[in-house]
Amino acid sequence: MISIKNLHKKFGDLEVLKGIDADVQKGQAIVVIGPSGSGKTTFLRCLNTLETPTSGSVTIDEQTVDFSKSLSKKQIMAFRKQSAMVFQHYNLFPHMTALENVMEGPVTVQKQDKKLAKKKPNSC
Repeated sequence: MISIKNLHKKFGDLEVLKGIDADVQKGQAIVVIGPSGSGKTTFLRCLNTLETPTSGSVTIDEQTVDFSKSLSKKQIMAFRKQSAMVFQHYNLFPHMTALENVMEGPVTVQKQDKKLAKKKPNSC
């Protein structure tokens, strides 16, 4: 489960995320819709700490990150291992197959054995 509580993100005086609350159950698919510039990408980037929220918390399974407190690099990296993101303008590695591209994250970031990453799909 993913639980987002009172998530805020400011860039200077511009408040982009204004207290977002959401719960996503395991296996549930959701869609984030809105006009260009409404904060969709910022929201998604905050969920895996590619952007650091100004305040609020995100819980993935049993691991909660409270953004009102200072986070160590170790805490951020541990939290990122619980999530993944496909960028808007993604580029696959042209010298790799589709499967090898999908396996790259678990093998490089999570240090999974290649045979295990190939055999076991990441589940939601």
